[in-house]
Amino acid sequence: MLKFSSKDASSSPRIEGRTIALSLTAVCRADDPATVVFYCVPKIARQQIGDVRIDWGDGTVEAVDCTLSDADLSELMNHPDQLRLNAFTHRYGREGKYSICIKAPMGWLNLHRLPAQTVSIDTPLPTLTIGETDGSFKLKASDTLAPLVPAPVEGRCLLRKVCSDLLRSNPQLAYFDEAFAGTSLTRIPTGLFSHSNHLASLTRTFADSAVESIPEGLFAAACDTTLCEGTFSGCSALTSVANPFVGDVFPICAEGFLEGAENTLFDWCPRDRRTEMGWQRPRPTFDDPAFSFTWAATHAGRKETIVAFYPIDLALAGEFLVDWGDGSTELVDWNTTDTLAHAYAAVGLYAVRLYHTRGEAVRPFRLAQRVRAIHTPLPIFHPRAIDSRGDFCGWAVGLRELEIIENPLFTNNPDIVNLEQAFAGCVRLSKVPEDFLKGPRDNPALNVDGMFAFCKSLAALPGDYRNFRRNTSLDYFASKQPA
Repeated sequence: MLKFSSKDASSSPRIEGRTIALSLTAVCRADDPATVVFYCVPKIARQQIGDVRIDWGDGTVEAVDCTLSDADLSELMNHPDQLRLNAFTHRYGREGKYSICIKAPMGWLNLHRLPAQTVSIDTPLPTLTIGETDGSFKLKASDTLAPLVPAPVEGRCLLRKVCSDLLRSNPQLAYFDEAFAGTSLTRIPTGLFSHSNHLASLTRTFADSAVESIPEGLFAAACDTTLCEGTFSGCSALTSVANPFVGDVFPICAEGFLEGAENTLFDWCPRDRRTEMGWQRPRPTFDDPAFSFTWAATHAGRKETIVAFYPIDLALAGEFLVDWGDGSTELVDWNTTDTLAHAYAAVGLYAVRLYHTRGEAVRPFRLAQRVRAIHTPLPIFHPRAIDSRGDFCGWAVGLRELEIIENPLFTNNPDIVNLEQAFAGCVRLSKVPEDFLKGPRDNPALNVDGMFAFCKSLAALPGDYRNFRRNTSLDYFASKQPA
């Protein structure tokens, strides 16, 4: 709620003068109106602000009087959320670039908006106010920076440069919603917010602007509760993004922070927050890594389930680009199906490849009965249900035709905690790498009891499994094998 006082200005002590001149550059056409808009303020605030003047840069100097009338003040006191504005317009005799100077003799300025023709703000802002006063009738600084330069109906506004210490005299500013949205700014000064005591809201602050990079630590004064929805959404010119926050700070509300940015520009962001921040998972291509295995088709023309997905609590957007090994390929959205199935025209062995987006988790899955060999490690698995996040007990139990596993299978999934009986009953499994548990073996909670139970074709247990703590009574296989 805005608080204005009707107390006569003559009874208020004057603030010691500290003239500040706000300089800006505008490019104006002949007879094109350039307008500066101010908030109208009560007499007591007007005296503390002083005699503001606009030097239009062509020899014209104009005095600014935005004093509220008694009638307007009474109206505002009854409707405290309404504001009165006063616009000062100047027309230039010829086209050109003009240096406009707004002089604030007391260091305060009731500024609302600069001319639409403003291309740069060259000096720090005076202390901004909308004319509120505190209980002792002293002027209060505004906590909100509204957009300083209006945008045209179409396209970006002309503002393309601000000085690095623009906010030096306004450490109290905390709300910057759309403050620089839709501007032609390509570079954000690294220290733009360095004088800010606290950043409460950065909603769409630079949205749809021409910004090309985000400096490291730009929002050092932000905290976990800072509102950051859409701060840089629609910034199509972005080519470089550093972490704008400091330390462990990562705001809770950051929906669409970088909406529309290239995927690589999210590398600084915690993986589990990127989708919220506006990241769009790239679809897999044949240049991405693939999980590869050999499948034995035993029924020509019959569609068979080859991969079955585990249920997950939280939806994970993504696809597999499947090369079925018979010359056909298929892009499968794993949220629209619980299995991958295919019909082969002829009986035989087929090399199946599941291409997945590089570096990204996939919906966890298991293989069906007629897999013969597994050639590559599994992709990064997305966590399963909350109560079974790392539980892959019996992952390949009973795959009686599985003969070979060529690489450590779970190396990309160190958070797996349960591989109990994972390959129990794989009676033809004869080849497993010695470092089979690479990845999850460093997890002290890992359970591998009976992992190779009844794998009677193994010449020996893999080395790192043999040396791993487990219930050895469940290591049943042919008597020729050492425990």
